[in-house]
Amino acid sequence: MYFEEIRQWQGTAEGLTKELKQQVKLLGLSVEPPALRTVRMWRAKQLLSQPKGQEFRFRQILEGLAVLLLQKRGWTLAAIAEVLPSFPDGTLEMQIIAEANCQDPSWSPVQTTSLPLSTGHAKDLDLAEDAVVLLAQGILRQYTRVLNREIVRQDDSMPPELYRAMCKLGRLYIEEGLPDRAACVHLVLDRARYPLDSEPWALKIFQQSDFRFRGMTLIDAELRVPTSDCVEIGNLRGSFGEDNVIETRLHQRLRESTERLKGRRQHKAYTAVRSLLGSRSLIGERELLDYLVDHDLTPLQGMIIDTFFDRVPEIWFIEGRAHRCAHCGTLMRPHPQKKLFPQGRCPIRLCPSHEPSQAKVSEAVDPNQDLLLIAKPQILTYWTGPAIDELAIFEAAKENGLDAELYPESDRCDVAITDYNIGIDAKSYTSPVSLALRLNRGIGGLIYYHRRIITISDQLIQDNPDYLSTLKSTLDKKNEQATLEIMPVSQVIQLLKEISYAK
Repeated sequence: MYFEEIRQWQGTAEGLTKELKQQVKLLGLSVEPPALRTVRMWRAKQLLSQPKGQEFRFRQILEGLAVLLLQKRGWTLAAIAEVLPSFPDGTLEMQIIAEANCQDPSWSPVQTTSLPLSTGHAKDLDLAEDAVVLLAQGILRQYTRVLNREIVRQDDSMPPELYRAMCKLGRLYIEEGLPDRAACVHLVLDRARYPLDSEPWALKIFQQSDFRFRGMTLIDAELRVPTSDCVEIGNLRGSFGEDNVIETRLHQRLRESTERLKGRRQHKAYTAVRSLLGSRSLIGERELLDYLVDHDLTPLQGMIIDTFFDRVPEIWFIEGRAHRCAHCGTLMRPHPQKKLFPQGRCPIRLCPSHEPSQAKVSEAVDPNQDLLLIAKPQILTYWTGPAIDELAIFEAAKENGLDAELYPESDRCDVAITDYNIGIDAKSYTSPVSLALRLNRGIGGLIYYHRRIITISDQLIQDNPDYLSTLKSTLDKKNEQATLEIMPVSQVIQLLKEISYAK
């Protein structure tokens, strides 16, 4: 068996250098073993997770081999340092062994990364489902930390998914008139060894026939490891974290609702709703109803209002008015530093008004003239923010006389040019490594387009000058990922002008 003789290994930097050379030879890896100076440089750059004041261990052998293999694939050290801690030892072993056997591993780690008060059964189910998904994710995160022999305690080192799951479970207990039985992480994890609809949980919502996780168990009662159900539930929404979980559910609800309209009407409805949330995230109720009529969306009226919007609370008014951002159209929020943001600050990090030097209000809306609604936080984060670039690209294409479509075929890409000739997806991931790992799992609807463009916000590139190089180095160099063109939004807009001029 691989690595069996060195699992208890401990040693110095010199010893690690010799051991890495030996393992490269034994495994037949086509990489150059590192010199002692290189190993020390890796430690200084925190590529090796050696505990301070302790000797190197088996974990650092795996990390050293992984660094060599990922560098061979073209990854930068910054990209490797960001993703390496996400791999538990077992996954690292499998990736390295796959490389040794020429099986081409994906090098994508096992992903282990607020709603208003409930007013009906459907919202109770949503809350319960979100709680269980987050609990499953938190269990997977915690289990990874245990495998890596990290300190586990109920404080700020707890996985955020587990903490948010406990908050939502506590709310479920309180809303059912029961004592909060989710305040202690140890009791929650112990209860996870029993089916969700069993007595130890004692939640009626978990026992409902339409609660799809009823009967499932998240932790094996005897072996104390996450069950296959836990893994499936944890990965159900694609990404980890509370906002990701909620946004994925909202996106699914939009798709299901528009699909009932059938055909081209379905796709037009999807685009109209996404355009609404992208450009009019702050809107009066009468204006919203007019928009729904104009875009033939009245059959979806109840779903749109209940699912995507909240009432604007008075605390967000500034001098009795709602300040609309001049750049993205959303609601500017009062800020504690009034000298920097006298008219409020845009909450969307991709918007220029997020910075004090560019904060600008287009109008101060009187809330007495119409009931004001604001898109939910998850919508602002995942739809309204990215729409700044998406809409800019679409408008640039139209201004240059190109045949452009926004969110074609219910979101195969963000902007399509001349049917299937060019597909453009605007991405706003803060981490280029996270984006690369997402794309390495598949490029989505771009696969249908002849020319496939991934475009990155100019602001993200300005904040991180190495963004594009890190992204490109981490992307797979073959399959559909090799067909992607990566460029800033400003370059895409210039490209559209050149295409128009050439025509």
